[in-house]
Amino acid sequence: MSDTLSRKPPRAVFWGKLAWHPAVVAWTAFAAGAAAPESIEVLRNGKKSGTYRLVSAGPKGESIIAQRAPVARALIERAVYERILPHLAVTAPRYYGSRAEGRDFVWLFLEDVGDERFSKTDPAHAELAARWVGAMHTGATGVAAARDLPDGGPPRYRDHLRAGRHTIRVHLANPALTPAAVTMLEHLSVDLDALESRWAGIEAACTGVPATLTHGDIQRKNIYIRSVANGPALFLIDWETAGWGMPASDLPLVDLPTYWSVVRPFWPHVRLKDVQRLAVVGRIFLQLAGIRWVSPELAYDRALYLSRPTAWLRVLHERLADAVRELEALT
Repeated sequence: MSDTLSRKPPRAVFWGKLAWHPAVVAWTAFAAGAAAPESIEVLRNGKKSGTYRLVSAGPKGESIIAQRAPVARALIERAVYERILPHLAVTAPRYYGSRAEGRDFVWLFLEDVGDERFSKTDPAHAELAARWVGAMHTGATGVAAARDLPDGGPPRYRDHLRAGRHTIRVHLANPALTPAAVTMLEHLSVDLDALESRWAGIEAACTGVPATLTHGDIQRKNIYIRSVANGPALFLIDWETAGWGMPASDLPLVDLPTYWSVVRPFWPHVRLKDVQRLAVVGRIFLQLAGIRWVSPELAYDRALYLSRPTAWLRVLHERLADAVRELEALT
């Protein structure tokens, strides 16, 4: 089956009388008179966040995505949906609104954009993403609210580097780690030291493109494609990592010549080689973010549970090293 048509099944599906479910409680309190959903599909269910599809619960019988998130994360997403995306010439899920749950959590209610995912192997998808991202980047430079977002440039990823390295070093003495895993983690720690020592070069490689809105996590899992009257349309979701800065982290997945053709009329000083160099920096940034988020799993005290994070960190280390070598060749 093509990866564009593959659908990750929901973690669970609820049927019957559903008024008890927190997502339904929040939605019906927000949308007075809203219909009860035919079913609830659990798309993500964590301790601090959750995403649910409320089937046929919308005003016109459409499905609603109800997303529960901690306040800090929800505030960023809400700012993007309320104050930034409406001003950009890009397709975006309809945003119905939000509702607080106590002082610590917020529910966001969004249009369901379907199940068709972006395909890394489809050139048409890469070009579509390039045009979407290019329109977002150039359009957002004039949106004042985007400048209020957290830093999305090199300082953010230097923090990721430091946090990930610290966590790795804390857990190097974990007796459940295999000797091979310890050696790999020591090499990763040394390479992170070397990368930080050359951080001024990373910052220099980010010059040439204006600061703008960054999504920060443009990966297949966050990109949906839907057929509309004028052809395929792209929808980017999960804006919790959005920020303001050099948009390096948004470029690794898109077709770079197409992206350049979109931004060049607005940024005539930007060269294709600037975009290509920035995309390599973006690959470095994404590996650093991945290392930070995976490294806490090194705290597990059983070898079985450590196999996943060590395998991921090995892959991230290899990708990081490849991107660093490529950047060195370009600069």
